[in-house]
Amino acid sequence: MAIAQRLILIIFCVGFSYGQRIPVALFEPVVITPEQQSRIIALDSIESKTLAQEEELALLYASTRAFEQSFDILSSLTKENPDNYDYQFLLGGIAGTLASEVSQVKSLSYVRAMKTAFERAALIAPDSLIAQLVLLELYTELPWVLGGSNKKANRALSAVQSLSTIEGFLAAGYYYRTTKKNKEALVAYLSAVNEVDVCSTPEVSNDAYYVMGVLSFYLQKDITKALCFFEHYVTHFSGGDRYPKSFARHYIDKLTTVIHVNEEMEENLLTYDPLTRWIQNNFK
Repeated sequence: MAIAQRLILIIFCVGFSYGQRIPVALFEPVVITPEQQSRIIALDSIESKTLAQEEELALLYASTRAFEQSFDILSSLTKENPDNYDYQFLLGGIAGTLASEVSQVKSLSYVRAMKTAFERAALIAPDSLIAQLVLLELYTELPWVLGGSNKKANRALSAVQSLSTIEGFLAAGYYYRTTKKNKEALVAYLSAVNEVDVCSTPEVSNDAYYVMGVLSFYLQKDITKALCFFEHYVTHFSGGDRYPKSFARHYIDKLTTVIHVNEEMEENLLTYDPLTRWIQNNFK
């Protein structure tokens, strides 16, 4: 189930500004292969499945966007194996996706399932950077009645900072930006990109490369550095990355073309990339 952590980021939007999840159409299309379809049918027809077969079917459903079926299987798996990190993490992601695709009233049960699963995952593996990053977003963006908490968000932020210097600066920038502390956010974001030399490859998530590309482009006006970050993001893109390759490619076009105007993509960035929107609204 190691694939679960990478798989889930593409289908999970923890930010609960309903309707602001990046549309699936902006990502590379999800193509269900005949082999996947055949395997789903074969596994689904087995009356008494083994644990491995249940895992495989849950992942197949998730990867083919059959989220409700995946949620049902993972709910059972987490009840039977409450200390399995991968089950809890994937369940949290699937629940978050379902919550963002239904009405706010119907989403409440999924929100609760999401929060419970991610908190459990973090308890099982407290040194999991990705789990702490997810909790930071949950506690920062969920309303208080659904479990949002500045105190818990700060605890998650401290955990991230203890696990990774660069990811810690980026997480602090995110937290301060989201809580309207623009000066503190700016300092944290600049600290992150100042940690990295041009074209170096620090041990951070691929999503961090996209973020550092945006920061280098707008805040440092460093074309070479920004270009390296965006090219790295596109080259190493996987199905679990948060931002569409089209976003990074648009920035690359802006960096390498004398006159480049793509109003539709600019609008997409302002709508679905809160970092780009924040910088353009405050520092452009």
